[in-house]
Amino acid sequence: MSGRALLYGANGFTGRNTAERLASMGVEVVLAGRNSDSVRKVAESLGLDWISLHLGSTQHLELTLREFDVVLNAAGPFGETARPMIKACLRTGVHYLDFAGEWHVFQDAMSFDHAARDASIMIMPGVGLTIVATDCLMALAIEKWPDLVRFRLGVSKPSVASRGSMISAAQLISSNVIIRKSGDLVSVPAGHLTHAFDFGEGLSECVAMSWADVVTGQSTTGVDDIEVYMEIDWPQRVSYRSSGMLMEITGEEAWRKITGALVKAWPEGPSEQRRRDGGLVMVIEGLDPWRRPRRLKMRTLDGYSVSVATAAAAVDQVLRGNWASGFQTPARVFGADFILGLGCASLETAAPSSKGAAM
Repeated sequence: MSGRALLYGANGFTGRNTAERLASMGVEVVLAGRNSDSVRKVAESLGLDWISLHLGSTQHLELTLREFDVVLNAAGPFGETARPMIKACLRTGVHYLDFAGEWHVFQDAMSFDHAARDASIMIMPGVGLTIVATDCLMALAIEKWPDLVRFRLGVSKPSVASRGSMISAAQLISSNVIIRKSGDLVSVPAGHLTHAFDFGEGLSECVAMSWADVVTGQSTTGVDDIEVYMEIDWPQRVSYRSSGMLMEITGEEAWRKITGALVKAWPEGPSEQRRRDGGLVMVIEGLDPWRRPRRLKMRTLDGYSVSVATAAAAVDQVLRGNWASGFQTPARVFGADFILGLGCASLETAAPSSKGAAM
């Protein structure tokens, strides 16, 4: 392995843990961020070099990037940080990775595909839990059953969340959710599309959410119909649907501002104990042309442990020369079994469902 990595946003919860992981792997990584004092403290605690860097200082940003081979962006909300960093990477010939989970960030990153190919760099958002786990799960399903034409993906309810994740989630509040239908991205009213998945304790009704895989899954698998669902409790489903209807009347921006202000009081990151108890289960249900269901289940550690492991491994892969130019997804470049070799996820047999909600 040769080359240098820049970790931007290293002073955040996930950034700090990823910096420690990269350093333990022997990766030559330099930490960066807007808050000089915070970045310096993290870097000094790990014995790493650091740089004060602001995305608004274009000239300084580009001069800095020219010294590196790959950037890992850990500074959310990625709707604000991804585009300026991608543009700087295109101008300097540096590969771009990030922890994004917001679906519109992936859609925007895709628009730079041709420019990235011309610049011979890779743009790969979502090298954390989102979208590595679900991207690999879908790729594994299509390898096992190549004739699948439709995916419904269910994700169990998360038990841990950091402040950064909640702030990013607040930016996605909308009266509609996005699904992929016949190859196109279409919107449906929030809370109206449901399906039942078995995460290990019997069927649980889930609600469609705007998840990044509806944008990227077609690129990874060639499947044109993709829906993603999240497990939430009945009172939360009622609140979710009611909020969607109210947003249609009052507008979405006011809700985003209120929610964004509230989550700033959220703890920076979950405790070690909560992380140990915070695993996730994901079920992919594929349908073949005869509507016969095929199911795979993946069980992972908590989202933050997975994100640190997958992102650090992605940086390592790129520095070893395993990359492809243009917009890419993790399973396409690193393989469908990428996450399974990192000790943070395993496949299980998914029991057939006896019923499901209407499509």
